[in-house]
Amino acid sequence: MRLTRRQSMTRAYEFAKVRSDGASSAGRLLVLSAAALPDPATESRFGIICTKKVGNAVLRNLLRRRIREILRQHGAPLASGYHVVVILRWRAAEADYAHLDKDFRKTLLRLQTQLNAKRTLAPCTA
Repeated sequence: MRLTRRQSMTRAYEFAKVRSDGASSAGRLLVLSAAALPDPATESRFGIICTKKVGNAVLRNLLRRRIREILRQHGAPLASGYHVVVILRWRAAEADYAHLDKDFRKTLLRLQTQLNAKRTLAPCTA
């Protein structure tokens, strides 16, 4: 999966909608939030939040590049039908790529179970 410009979330209301309506799962190094789109065939959009608490600009950009690469490798379950936000915690600055990758995969598994539960427990419109 390759992240294109169309797949990047840029508007604040998109981030806010995911945080308010979506499911969230926290790991040691990052927090994953995802909200299902009405049309499951729609291409997913991704956003990365990395605050100044994490470190200087060079470090924040390095972490964003690492997260984009991890999304390319392991983001296939979220390739369509979701808006996804990845929030990096301050501990991510001390972690190498392998630890970041492992924490992402573990957090993604927990998030997938939450999203599946939300879809099956969706209110009936009858």
